[in-house]
Amino acid sequence: MKLYVVQMKILPGNVSVNMQTMKAAFDRAKAADVDCVVFPRNALTGPSNKALPVDWAEIRKYAGNMPFFLCGDVLDDTPLLNVAHVTHGSDFYVVGRREVENKELSHLAKDCAMPVICLNGVGTDNTGKNIYALAGGSRVFDCDGKIVFEMPLFSEAEAVVEFVDGNVQVYAEASKPYTSEIAEIHDALVFMIRENLKMFHISRMVIGASGGIDSAVSAALYAEAIGPQNVYLVNMPTRFNSDTTKNAARDLAENLGTPYMVAPISDIIESVCHTLERCSFVRNDTVMKIAGINHENLQARTRSASILSTVASVVGAGVTCNGNKSEAMVGYCTLYGDTCGVMCALGDLWKTQVYALARYINRDSEIIPKASIDIPASAELSEAMNVDEGKGDPILYPYHDKLFAMWVEKGVSLAHTERLAVEGTLCETLGVDAAYFKAHLPSVEAALEDMRFWYRRFKGLALAKRIQFPPILSVSGHAFGGEYRESQVSG
Repeated sequence: MKLYVVQMKILPGNVSVNMQTMKAAFDRAKAADVDCVVFPRNALTGPSNKALPVDWAEIRKYAGNMPFFLCGDVLDDTPLLNVAHVTHGSDFYVVGRREVENKELSHLAKDCAMPVICLNGVGTDNTGKNIYALAGGSRVFDCDGKIVFEMPLFSEAEAVVEFVDGNVQVYAEASKPYTSEIAEIHDALVFMIRENLKMFHISRMVIGASGGIDSAVSAALYAEAIGPQNVYLVNMPTRFNSDTTKNAARDLAENLGTPYMVAPISDIIESVCHTLERCSFVRNDTVMKIAGINHENLQARTRSASILSTVASVVGAGVTCNGNKSEAMVGYCTLYGDTCGVMCALGDLWKTQVYALARYINRDSEIIPKASIDIPASAELSEAMNVDEGKGDPILYPYHDKLFAMWVEKGVSLAHTERLAVEGTLCETLGVDAAYFKAHLPSVEAALEDMRFWYRRFKGLALAKRIQFPPILSVSGHAFGGEYRESQVSG
């Protein structure tokens, strides 16, 4: 028996386009002289719109005498189940989940003494808050549970699969497996950026290029996804921005080949401060002195809500949010400032993963400037954040990322991590370098105080910020607003 296996692109909710894709696949299947065509489940609707009404009579009529099968639902009489077990993987891509699925599918093939086909669609889907990849990566297992064929991740593919006396023969070129997890994440993000901007009908993006690691990685991803000529980088310095970061932003644009502009904002900031200082409330004596955190937030909001949004309007583009998961976790960001954007490419990556992604992007040549990787991570909003003096963010990323991940991805309580700190096993449990930890948090009391501070932010102010984040590209299986459900409920 010969099957025509179709790893098709599925446009969420667009039944008519998906039906045309299926019809074209039927034409190729008939030309290949096969016995049956196999499509992914939810091929006409996508996972998030599977309740949409579908007129199967039209596709049955087009199929004619050709039997066809959707994973999870037989739509025509076919002997398919006598020769192979057809199933599907998870609806949405999650890094590392394929390895778990492969073990389960291998056991399934052995248990039923039958080849197994795991067929998935490709594309993107969203829940209104989070954006997901339909990853593809379909594969075929023989009766012994061995993978004999794999289709690529994040692209359409088709193959003729023939079964003869329990043996499997595939007539198509197999894809090469990924060599690293970060390589897979990179391709997932580029794929989701490209496909979602198409759905949003956005062909250009504006990015605030600070010279730091987050904006540099975002710029590289967008440039790969939609072409460097469509990515507009804008550096918006004040007196707090070092020559190091300003030069890094310029070098990034040169390495990528993107349009680049320097738009100083000091005059705008001072104008706002002076204007408000001359104003006063009726029936309240608050003095409008803009300093400290208020001055820092004004800079962030001026950059995103004013400059970047205006530039985007002029060039006909969207604005991206460069925030990462570590910052979102504890609210180290400014509402209506650096949280602005049509989507957030790095929002499901811890800061340490962003650095790993930068090193991967630089695997063949320097795209992300070395300075962006080497300098301390810093918002550069005050003298206390001077990168040339080794100053930067208050988050100790090599430690806090693993602590935060334990709270979010393993559901561990604050009380449990406090107990680990008191017992002296926290570093070992997290896999954190003990010397690094001791250098920054030299006593148990300091570690507990730090832990409690960030947990209060995680469950308090940061939550109010997270639920207003742009849609996040989700890859972890624990994305804020997605699998990690949150609401403004006290507790």
